[in-house]
Amino acid sequence: MSGWFELRKNTAGTWRLRLKAADAQTLLDSGVYESRSKAEEAIALFRENCVNGERYVRRIDSSGKNYFKLRAVNKDVIVRSHLYDSESSLQNGIETIMQVGATQQVKEA
Repeated sequence: MSGWFELRKNTAGTWRLRLKAADAQTLLDSGVYESRSKAEEAIALFRENCVNGERYVRRIDSSGKNYFKLRAVNKDVIVRSHLYDSESSLQNGIETIMQVGATQQVKEA
């Protein structure tokens, strides 16, 4: 399954990144980075950690929906997912991100 990271410069001059699936669906949306180099560092950290299933911490929010946090080796949160309706859809999302997240392809939007 191929996909890519999308780097986008906001009007304020900050950067955001998104992980996109082959069909251009957004799998993850990041926070804001002050520079392109910081966003690229975030991509490298994500790639390094997304392939390890033990780094995904599964949670349930106050509305009963499932989500995950991807953590680095030092336990810092790299990214928090959107909300999923079920545990099975959460697991499918994690499996997809584990496959797509290692991509080397980066596109600037």
